[in-house]
Amino acid sequence: MSIVSTETNTKSEQPSTAAEGQPQLISAKTLAYIHQLLKERPLFFFFENDIESRFYAKRAEEYRRLLSVGKLLFFVLYGIIAAIAMLAFPNVITADDLFILKFVLIPIGALLILVLLVAEKPFFRTNYQWLSTPVSTLILFCIMMASVSTIDSDFAQHAAYDVIIIVTIISFGLRVLFPVCVLIICLAGILTILTTISLNWKIDWFKFSHYYGLGSFITLMIVGLIERQERFAFLQEIIVAHQTVELDRLNKALDRISREDPLTGLANRRAFDETLQKEWERAKRDQQSIALLYMDVDFFKLYNDTYGHNIGDVCLRRVGQTIKQALRRPADLAARYGGEEFVVLLPNTNVEGAIDVAQRIIKHIDALALPHSRSKAAPHVTLSIGVTHNIPRASSTLTEFLAKADAALYKAKEHGRHQYQFDS
Repeated sequence: MSIVSTETNTKSEQPSTAAEGQPQLISAKTLAYIHQLLKERPLFFFFENDIESRFYAKRAEEYRRLLSVGKLLFFVLYGIIAAIAMLAFPNVITADDLFILKFVLIPIGALLILVLLVAEKPFFRTNYQWLSTPVSTLILFCIMMASVSTIDSDFAQHAAYDVIIIVTIISFGLRVLFPVCVLIICLAGILTILTTISLNWKIDWFKFSHYYGLGSFITLMIVGLIERQERFAFLQEIIVAHQTVELDRLNKALDRISREDPLTGLANRRAFDETLQKEWERAKRDQQSIALLYMDVDFFKLYNDTYGHNIGDVCLRRVGQTIKQALRRPADLAARYGGEEFVVLLPNTNVEGAIDVAQRIIKHIDALALPHSRSKAAPHVTLSIGVTHNIPRASSTLTEFLAKADAALYKAKEHGRHQYQFDS
């Protein structure tokens, strides 16, 4: 039975999430590679490097969980096997200078203790397949030596049953990959044959090939087919995880788009209204001050008529970004309210703080110095700003709050524009 390798030299993209094991985006090439495997469904195969390492990591975690739950069961199983051997075959245990005790029971017990002592170590968990291979091989070899021993035929038959049990545990319980499982089974068999030859033991080859050769072959075929299905299932998991991350990314992008003004990149009116409602309720609940700046680009219709709508859009974009840059706190929100109208929400801000922000915005816009030849306020683009401030009471309403900001803006325009006015 051949194993088809489909490794490539191209690694998939790194995880888009910081935490290991979390859903992640993969490259288009890797995604196409996965779909090709699912379509062709080869008999046995390896993944490309990155996916194979992730599959290995999943197996290692399954092994860790299995060991943490089943390590006591391993000792119980070993105790049962040893107890049966000593109670049912006491003469065998003491025969040939305690051969079975020295070379079967004690080594297996020592190996199990060694595994349990180092199994939780990070290095062992990372390389558990290759580190568990010699241990598993030696345990299986010790049991097989008992099964081919010439001390007692009944005991050898009893040990043959134990061999089948150990092969099953190694094949299905350790979660080692199929090639590693094949390696363990072959090494243990070769060691057993070479040892029996060196000891001049006569092996019942028909019996040995039946319970170990044929039994192991069938077990390995089942293990290989199960791993094949697990690999396909793992590919499906990657696709689902990729789709989940992609859907989440698209949902966040759509949410951002729905809350962002496409021209200026500032929050749009919907996002502003939602944030204002939230901050208003917080200010009312905690009796904190809240301020609002309502501003308008002076004589913007004349600007559009003079320079054209495309240049007008550039003007609004630069004005919007300048307003945002004038803010210093992450909680302060700048938004495009509509047309040439902008608003700035200042949570937990008193009158002096609000006026300071208004002055700073006017200063930044003046420094921007976008030419406006038909402006009646200045030779460059300017802003009129209405400022209001409130500590909301139970009877206070947002409508009144917005109306005061609008009234303050109207007052700034009446007084010649290119300035701020305050209305409390």
